[in-house]
Amino acid sequence: MVQPANGSALQASVFTAQSAAIGYLFVNTPENITDIIQSIFILLLSVGIFGIAFSFISLGSKRIRRHNDYLESLVKDRTKTLEEKHNQLKLQNEDYREAIALIQEQKEEIETAQHDVLQKNKDLTEAFEEILSQNELLDYERAKLEQAKRIIQSQNTKLLGIARSLDQQVQDRTKELSHSNNLLLEKNKELDEFIYKSAHDLRGPIARFKGLSQLIQMEYDQKSDISAHLEHLNHSANHMDNMLKRLSNVYEISARPITPQKIKIDLILDTVFDRLKGEENLDAVTVDVNNTVNHPIQIDPSLLHLILKNLIGNAVRFHDPLKLKRWVKVNIEIVDKNMVINVKDNGIGIKKEQKENIFDLFYVGSELPKGPGLGLYICKIITKKLNGNITLNYSDIEKETEFKASIPIKA
Repeated sequence: MVQPANGSALQASVFTAQSAAIGYLFVNTPENITDIIQSIFILLLSVGIFGIAFSFISLGSKRIRRHNDYLESLVKDRTKTLEEKHNQLKLQNEDYREAIALIQEQKEEIETAQHDVLQKNKDLTEAFEEILSQNELLDYERAKLEQAKRIIQSQNTKLLGIARSLDQQVQDRTKELSHSNNLLLEKNKELDEFIYKSAHDLRGPIARFKGLSQLIQMEYDQKSDISAHLEHLNHSANHMDNMLKRLSNVYEISARPITPQKIKIDLILDTVFDRLKGEENLDAVTVDVNNTVNHPIQIDPSLLHLILKNLIGNAVRFHDPLKLKRWVKVNIEIVDKNMVINVKDNGIGIKKEQKENIFDLFYVGSELPKGPGLGLYICKIITKKLNGNITLNYSDIEKETEFKASIPIKA
């Protein structure tokens, strides 16, 4: 810090200036008195100014000293504070150096750890890339598996459909086989009954043949008239021939295939009545035919002929001779894609206990020996073969018998 000038130095300066002024007065000549006076005036003015200045300087000097003392105390306090802080900083610097040393050690450890981490990151990156590669491979394999799964599901669906279809076919086939087995059992039963009853019924005409032959031989030896016996023999032969024809019809119906063709029912009715004229007494009854089917239909004509012939023939054959009006009504129509044949008569009728067996083989519903009992049985097996059915309806009040046959017709 710059120290202010003290009082002795300032007084010395003023003294020096006064000596110089006095010396100047005595040295100069009187001519220069004006100049001397001016110089004296200037000198006095300078001394006054210097005095004033000195006073101010002294006062300022004291203040400066006081201020310097204050500043020195402040500097001492500040210095002491700075020294304390310096000592603290030294201590802190030592702590910092220790911390820096520790940080350096930790830095080395961190660098080592960082190096390890970088190495591990590199390993992890390689592992991640490997995983990505494996994931791509897995995605590819998964896509293949999904495709294979879809194919398997599609195949399973198809196999399930095939299995269901096969199961349905097996069930249908089982039903068919069961139905066929039942039909076979029924056929075997009918065959056994057919053979037994055929043998039994054929034995009668044969016995009559033998008896008549012996009787004819005896009458012939005695030269008697044998024409009546020959007539009986011819009747028995016709009866046996008719039975054999019906038995042949039963076999043909069961054995031969169905051969449908387009034909008009009127043509079949004509052949039926032509045949009945030679076998039945059509003049004994009134036959009324109402055929509403005028267009040709697809059906086996020989099978339809047998149904109509047997139903109409039975109605004519079993007429009631005690009634004045003896009639047979035949109605043929198409109902819901089925041909329905109704044959109604007011003949001798059917007893209640006979209804259940009326369609059986060799069953005769009347005590009158008018037939071998094959007609209604033939109608039953024909309608069954054509996927149809036949039913009997007898009215006890009106004494009327009605047979109704229903047969599906293809368009």
